[in-house]
Amino acid sequence: MDDQTANDECGICLETLMAAVTLPCTHKFCAICLDGWKSKFGASWDDMIQVHKSKSCPICREKIPPSKDLIISLNYHRNLKRRCEARGDTSSLMYMNEVQNVQQLEEEVGDYVGEGLDYDGKQYMEIPKEIFKALEKNNIKKVMKWLGSPVDMKRVYSKYPNHVNSTLVHLAAEYDDSEDSSNLLSIVLQYGADVNEVDAKGWSPLLVANSIQKTPFHRLRLLLEWGADLCMPSKFSGIIPRDNTRSEKDIFIEFISLHNPKLTKLVSSEFGGRRCEVINLPNHPQLNGKACVVEKYIAKKDKYKIIFEGSGDAALVGPNNLKRRDRTPFDCGYYISFKKGRMSRREFATKEECQAYVSSLGDSNGDIKNAEELASLKL
Repeated sequence: MDDQTANDECGICLETLMAAVTLPCTHKFCAICLDGWKSKFGASWDDMIQVHKSKSCPICREKIPPSKDLIISLNYHRNLKRRCEARGDTSSLMYMNEVQNVQQLEEEVGDYVGEGLDYDGKQYMEIPKEIFKALEKNNIKKVMKWLGSPVDMKRVYSKYPNHVNSTLVHLAAEYDDSEDSSNLLSIVLQYGADVNEVDAKGWSPLLVANSIQKTPFHRLRLLLEWGADLCMPSKFSGIIPRDNTRSEKDIFIEFISLHNPKLTKLVSSEFGGRRCEVINLPNHPQLNGKACVVEKYIAKKDKYKIIFEGSGDAALVGPNNLKRRDRTPFDCGYYISFKKGRMSRREFATKEECQAYVSSLGDSNGDIKNAEELASLKL
């Protein structure tokens, strides 16, 4: 094996490196392989009962530093514990959970001092404090000015360490208070932000939005339409215990049922709240391939009520007449622009029309700075 091949090969899977992470010992691994070797969030409670993932390099056995997410998570739980102690709350379930969280995370971090290692193989830009404040106040104009025109994709992927390493999607899902739409959330997703990126606690934007009582329901639906996964963080103690008899979706649904019965009912069916494509309608072939959003599942009829994109017409179809077609930057069904302080929305009749329009934004007068990177998301 020559030196160049060795440099391009993951030391765990022995395949070409994907999202390479270089350890201090200089050995390189795919981000996903390294996370399988040593989770960036540390051991879950189930792992604590069984066997910890290795804390050393699989090649040279040098100790692997904790991840940035783990360090941020430790500081977050330490602050919560201190707040409980400051108000004299040292006997509540919340305080006991925080004591347990801090103990486990301190064990994971050990005597390490530093910012931690980026386990994702990505170089995230840090969201400035003034932009976080603008997000809190739903100041879309200021946020859009910071994102730039053409849009700087590094800023689209940015995170805010002082808010549990939240992404723009987390913050838009939490603070976008548009009454009838979530424009900022739509914008960052159509630019290519990851709807399933997790914060330092392992929480997805959907979980964060669901945990906030004032979150408008349309915002939760929007995250589902863009493909939000129904999964819980690996480190989730106390409320909903894991076991081998239930799926990740079952655990997710049990958790959200404690706070949001409406969302629980929607996601309990396979296609509830999802964007889908109509298939297998021989008597109505003109509808096959049409995009729709699933409004609800009618159990008595074993039918889904769907709303077609563009026309807004409603119909009832069976489970065999739908397949998931999550929104993506090149197949979003609509496009929201923000220019000269005004928001505009453009609807598309077909996926091809949407793709052509988004592709045109890579031109010199378009919105997107890194069109090639966004094009890699094309279906």
